[in-house]
Amino acid sequence: MSDNQFTKNNTSELGNITVSKDVVAIIAALETIKVKGVAGISSGHKAGSVDVLPKKDVAKGIEVWMKTREATINISIITDYEAGIFKVAEEVQKRTKNELEAMTGLKVLKINVNVRGVKFKEEANKAKEKKQKDIKK
Repeated sequence: MSDNQFTKNNTSELGNITVSKDVVAIIAALETIKVKGVAGISSGHKAGSVDVLPKKDVAKGIEVWMKTREATINISIITDYEAGIFKVAEEVQKRTKNELEAMTGLKVLKINVNVRGVKFKEEANKAKEKKQKDIKK
């Protein structure tokens, strides 16, 4: 078994079940963006700015380390300015851990949340306006 997947040996005649790191990353990303106060998932710093990943690429902002039946996750997020940063980060940890354990059977050892930036209301409004202009075109 590689570090890129987790295999659960099934004692029945049906066979084994394998979960890849990519699947774990996708679950973690989707649970993270559901948390109120999370403006987006970040890929990290580029030339002094923080990029918010588009929804189709959110799993790229998640790092997963797996061992036999265990996982550690790093999540880079951007929070809304009005949100309490630590409350948002703790909610990401709780929600992601609970869902990953329920959906995969893995024991989640740690979920490290890195707040890479804060999104202000003005930025959100500008993004909405740009999106509306793009839709009209």
